[in-house]
Amino acid sequence: MKKFYTTFFLTVLFALVTNAQNLNTIVFVDKNGNEIANGSTLSANTAVEDDFGDIQIHSGLFVKNLTTTEVGVRIHFSVQTIENGMFQICFPVTCITKTAAGNYETGSDLMAGGEQRDLQTEWTPQSYGQCTVTYQIELMKQLSGFPPQFESLEMGPEITVNYSYSDQSGIDAVTQGSQTNAITYYSADGRQLKAPQSGVNIVRLSNGKVVKVYRQ
Repeated sequence: MKKFYTTFFLTVLFALVTNAQNLNTIVFVDKNGNEIANGSTLSANTAVEDDFGDIQIHSGLFVKNLTTTEVGVRIHFSVQTIENGMFQICFPVTCITKTAAGNYETGSDLMAGGEQRDLQTEWTPQSYGQCTVTYQIELMKQLSGFPPQFESLEMGPEITVNYSYSDQSGIDAVTQGSQTNAITYYSADGRQLKAPQSGVNIVRLSNGKVVKVYRQ
């Protein structure tokens, strides 16, 4: 009986240690690579005017693989509150836009060992208001076959971002010029457009940057 209890204790201890290690496999960081603690709540209120005159509030979030090997990842995000405008995330390889509260998830992709990838997520308000989003990392395992398929390993760190736009928000204008001309337009589902349409437009600029624009 004593041996049973010892084995059970070691099994539980191993599970706890393994879970703690996995939670630190892929983490949220800022642009400088500083880790953001699991369970944190952040505020984002700096308004940026893009090349097309739209206001965006960026999260400033990145995701980093702290290991030396490839790890699969996707993001679960819960739009808790969105008073107006559009929320968007372009991670890991595709863009998703939402205008209503709800629980959603991105696609999956592999991140190389040591890689830090921009979450590319922001709120585009149409007027003053707030938007609250909770993000959680899910660790994934890539399966054999083509196209690549993934299976879930476990959930990782979770953080919340409170976006706000008011008359107190400073606005940083993005410099416009010949190097940021729009060259290609796409719909939200990836169809190439001849010109911008009402709703969400994905715009590729001449400097290689891709921006998301919401048009009435």
